[in-house]
Amino acid sequence: MRDLRDCRIAIDDIDQQIISLLQARQDVARDVAIYKLAHDQGIVDKQREEQKLSTLMNKAVEAGISPSMVRSIYEKIMAHTVSYEQSYIVSQVNNKDFARSTSVAYLGTKGTYSHLATHRYFEHYENRMREQSCTSFSEIVAQVESGNCEYGVLPIENSNSGSINEAVDTMQTMEASIVGEIFYPIDHSILSVQSAPNAEQGEIDYAQITTVYSHPQPVTQCSNFLKTHLAHAQVIYTHASSEAMEKVKELNDPHAIALGSMHAARYYGLHPLVSDIANNKNNYTRFIILSKTPISVPLTMSAKTSLLFSTKKYTPGSLINVLNEFSRHEINLTKLYSRPLEMQARETWEEIFFVDLEANLNTPVMQEIMSRIKEHTTNLKILGCYLSDERHK
Repeated sequence: MRDLRDCRIAIDDIDQQIISLLQARQDVARDVAIYKLAHDQGIVDKQREEQKLSTLMNKAVEAGISPSMVRSIYEKIMAHTVSYEQSYIVSQVNNKDFARSTSVAYLGTKGTYSHLATHRYFEHYENRMREQSCTSFSEIVAQVESGNCEYGVLPIENSNSGSINEAVDTMQTMEASIVGEIFYPIDHSILSVQSAPNAEQGEIDYAQITTVYSHPQPVTQCSNFLKTHLAHAQVIYTHASSEAMEKVKELNDPHAIALGSMHAARYYGLHPLVSDIANNKNNYTRFIILSKTPISVPLTMSAKTSLLFSTKKYTPGSLINVLNEFSRHEINLTKLYSRPLEMQARETWEEIFFVDLEANLNTPVMQEIMSRIKEHTTNLKILGCYLSDERHK
């Protein structure tokens, strides 16, 4: 029988080999990106990915290990590789040093979903990123406009609650461009200063929980769970989920819990007792990435274009005329949303439309459309052309 200490040393050595191999794989991925850029080839090849996963799962069976585990691991590796290659190519096309340091402004403090989404999107800059915590959407935009931060991360819509009006309104007057997007899963959990011994088996004494700290939105989104298990508990609202977690940490009271992401628990020394407690299990928030300088997206890559415009008032059919231009060229609209126009001189009920299109602004078709819709619009503003989040598809 091998000694436990020797076994752990052997596992540590194997883990180091895995890290080295992942690094080598990433180096090859960069070479793949260089080749695809030089030969105008697309990044995503779903057919090859599925063939590769099938082969790896068969090899797992032959090796006597779980094929589903191998698939799960390699799906994450492949998603990271696609993201890495896309980021590298876009940086090269836009004359940016991929190895540079960067700075990012986001809403709230450590542990908020904005913070977690920031780290997911900028994972390739993890050790080269200066973070700027902000208290409002306008402050995020100001950090970008002033040049204090290269990027800003702005939540724009949620799959359950819809568009975030304040964010849309901020974009009307901002002097910045959308250069990216990310859909981040919202997975609310119960977080405590103490771990429950049998939490994984669902053996939690909810009667011992007397206080729930949370931002109002998670309370609404987890109302069914709270009504079933914690109807007796007092709910105390905070300005942010991070504030709720900080409060529970400070109290150090096992009878108090916070609602937040299980991935944020580590920032506050908390333990997730129960995860995925939202009413709707398919809950995502879409974040847009802002920069002072717009980017170009290669035509071989999946892109979105975002626009703002008003239609000419007192001209019947103006909006239909705009939409028909997109329809005629088979351009798919993924979002159409209206807000009051943010101008002091605007007339009552004057609206502005926010539109997302599955199209690259630099194609001849889109250039023709942009030229034609000017006849039917006012206040036309190109918010940006950017990579669509392939990981969400």
